Amino acid sequence: MSTLRRLRRLRVWLLAATAVVTLAALATFAGIQSTVAGVRAGTAPAVLEVVAAQDALVEADNAVVISFHTGQAALIGPGERHQSELVTARQSLAQVAEHNAAGAEGSRALQVVEGLLAGYANFVEQADAHYRQPETRMLGAADLWYASRLMHAPDNGILVRLGALADLQHTALREQLSGGWLAPAVAALWLLPALALLGLLGYAQFELRRRFRRRWNFWLAGATAVLLGLIVTTSFGFGSASGAKDAGSTVDMAVAEWRSGAVAEAAAARPELVSLLRDHCGPDCGGVVDELAATIPDGGAAPAATAGDPADDGRRVTQELAAADLPAFTEYLIAGLGLAIAGLVVAGFRRRIDEYRFRST
Repeated sequence: MSTLRRLRRLRVWLLAATAVVTLAALATFAGIQSTVAGVRAGTAPAVLEVVAAQDALVEADNAVVISFHTGQAALIGPGERHQSELVTARQSLAQVAEHNAAGAEGSRALQVVEGLLAGYANFVEQADAHYRQPETRMLGAADLWYASRLMHAPDNGILVRLGALADLQHTALREQLSGGWLAPAVAALWLLPALALLGLLGYAQFELRRRFRRRWNFWLAGATAVLLGLIVTTSFGFGSASGAKDAGSTVDMAVAEWRSGAVAEAAAARPELVSLLRDHCGPDCGGVVDELAATIPDGGAAPAATAGDPADDGRRVTQELAAADLPAFTEYLIAGLGLAIAGLVVAGFRRRIDEYRFRST
């Protein structure tokens, strides 16, 4: 093979390798950023909004029980705190519906929860109406118990179903953060072609030095430097992926923290409910009161704020994901670096190819 043909073929290989590296880097970076944006805009908020809804519903149920137990319900009904927490819970569920990452199964679970929540609100309204009349306060206490049972039932209560919905969203989040463009094997998609191009540039330097007795081809040296810059720039995407996984760990800790205190928090107003039922229901309630009293944790009511604050956790996760979401112009920078490599390769071979073309004529 003639030297001219060898040089031309080597140039073609370098340009083809540059195109492969640039496209692989663009695809990898864009895929990672798309996944991080999806986690930021949808999946992570969906998990935390479910937890926020659980937290608000526990607070709402505790507030209404205390309102009835203290007698305030006879004057002001369930109370402002109960109403505000119920509104917060519904707003959180609306956000879950918007950000749902668990597909049709998540939508069905959410619809069931919303239906149960409507039934819970109806029981509370009935309890309020009955409790305002002294002669029907026993019915009011019974209605309040029905509402609380609908909220806390261990097999199909609202909180349990919300926990299952949180698990669905949480599983979707873990899959996003461990698969697809965030899978460890994705690094090979662009790193191996980049290393191959780096080796090919080194081989081109060796060939040109051997044939033309020139120590360095500075155009190809510049292409090598730009390639290193492209590798570093693309690696920022994997830093972004690492930041998203850190945010996922924060979500994991937030869910675990809330659940560690949720059982005690949910039972915080149970002594007041037991007392209310004994005062107004008495022997007519049969063994219901005793069964409810048996669910009170040892030591009585839970201390305040035993569970984490979902709002604080949400802000922390949002900040971490915002830091992980790199600016869009980085993709244009990668494309520009790829074009620069190609231009430097063409410039590096042009003079040598011209020399041989002139010799052959």
